[in-house]
Amino acid sequence: MIKKILSSNAFLFLSVSLTTGLFYLFTVSQRLTWANFGNDGGDFISAILTGGIPHPTGYPTYTFLGTLFQKIPVGDPYFRAAMLSWLPAAIGAGLLARLIKQVLNDKSTAISTSTALLFGWVWGWMPFLWSQAVIIEVHGLQSLFLVLALWWIWILLNAKQRNDKLYQFILLSFCYGLAIGNHITILLFLPAIFFALLIAYKNGLQIRIVLGQILAIGIGTLIYLYLPLRSAQYPPINWGNPQTWQGFWWVISGNPYQNLIAATSISHIFTRISALAGLLIQQFGYLGVILGVIGAVQYKHQSKNLPFILVYIFFAFSFFAILYGTDDSITYLLAPFLVFAIWIGLGIATIIPFAWKKWPVGYVLLAVYSIMVIAAIPGTVQTINPRLQTQPADYAEYLMEHLPENTILLTSEDRDSFPLWYYHFGLKQRSDLVVIVLPLSQFRWYQETLTHTYPEINFPDLISQTSNKSGAWGESVPDLNPKLPVCRSTIQKTTGNSIYVLCSTGQNYNFVIFE
Repeated sequence: MIKKILSSNAFLFLSVSLTTGLFYLFTVSQRLTWANFGNDGGDFISAILTGGIPHPTGYPTYTFLGTLFQKIPVGDPYFRAAMLSWLPAAIGAGLLARLIKQVLNDKSTAISTSTALLFGWVWGWMPFLWSQAVIIEVHGLQSLFLVLALWWIWILLNAKQRNDKLYQFILLSFCYGLAIGNHITILLFLPAIFFALLIAYKNGLQIRIVLGQILAIGIGTLIYLYLPLRSAQYPPINWGNPQTWQGFWWVISGNPYQNLIAATSISHIFTRISALAGLLIQQFGYLGVILGVIGAVQYKHQSKNLPFILVYIFFAFSFFAILYGTDDSITYLLAPFLVFAIWIGLGIATIIPFAWKKWPVGYVLLAVYSIMVIAAIPGTVQTINPRLQTQPADYAEYLMEHLPENTILLTSEDRDSFPLWYYHFGLKQRSDLVVIVLPLSQFRWYQETLTHTYPEINFPDLISQTSNKSGAWGESVPDLNPKLPVCRSTIQKTTGNSIYVLCSTGQNYNFVIFE
């Protein structure tokens, strides 16, 4: 009876998800943080709390679920927003353990269960996934969608003519459509998905079921229609104002960031390629990398097509991350890390039966790697723990308390703006303040947002075009409101990366940023 319970799918899922979720819960950020590439956290939570639109591509799935999570009667608004990171990531780790057990269903129950259990923890406790699960970002939720996409591909590759997995096909294809509304990079899965659909069709899956799945993807992507519905209320966070087709396309196409695609210099490309090996070692350890290579090369798959799909996913996302011209492009390596974790699981299953002179060498290596995974936890916690990195919260809370009454505050970029959005708009603090992000004031949509948000303030006439590529519109606001005090924040990179705030009333504030 006990043996049956320990080998059950439910026990496997709960063991991985609950333990992983508890680790996440005990390390999740409690205040706004820039840790772990979390610079956009203030923008996301502000959009969730105000019914607004975050930066392109608008992330409608994330904001929709974030709004629902705010209705959960537990914790404060920040905790509920962070829950949308750690809870899906923990669930995804459990589901991934279940998936690897299915992949290994030709092995003995002991091998498949022990491998899947360790594999689920390897993925869930991987430093990068852990780092994203404990901050407000889209990647914790994205990790769940990546697992579901792989699960869908797996059952397609193993679909038979009986068509007995219809509900799974439709549900998973619909979830893939929703995933596109969480982070658009999951579109890189499409070639693998269509290839798997073709294989399933050749194996006897009815064409109506194939087309039904494609339709379900389309229905899932209709989540993007949520953007104009939110925007119509003119929330204070309203990137692109996607009520019009022009604004809608500007947001969902990621217009401001298109120039970053393939923007990495040749020399930097080679640096990033060499850094990828180091990142794999950082995530999985030397033994993990060796096991991953063994799994990728030596494991005998039941499906001859799965190895090619895994290789495609690994390199497609890796190349995108390498070529994307930002310092935080590591966040796009989540899918390659997922594939490599699967290879580690396959490598474990490959070596477990290995014995030398009746010595169970495979099980010894499994035990050694298990100890290494557990021993790495304290170091991972120390590296990714966001609870000690609360500079944006400290900065915003101090200004909320000390800025002169009725101040017009002109900010210069994301880091000195998003924290203020959270406290000023999200938490509704200091309603007397006027926060203007100067780089955004070049856009008509932002000008419209400001005039609706602060109707008592005198603003210049709106520009006629989408953008005039100048911050002059925002700069002129203080002159039109001469009786109001003005403060200006700038990022002083020459003084150790600090935010410097200078006010017309004579007050000066300086906040050091540790990155």
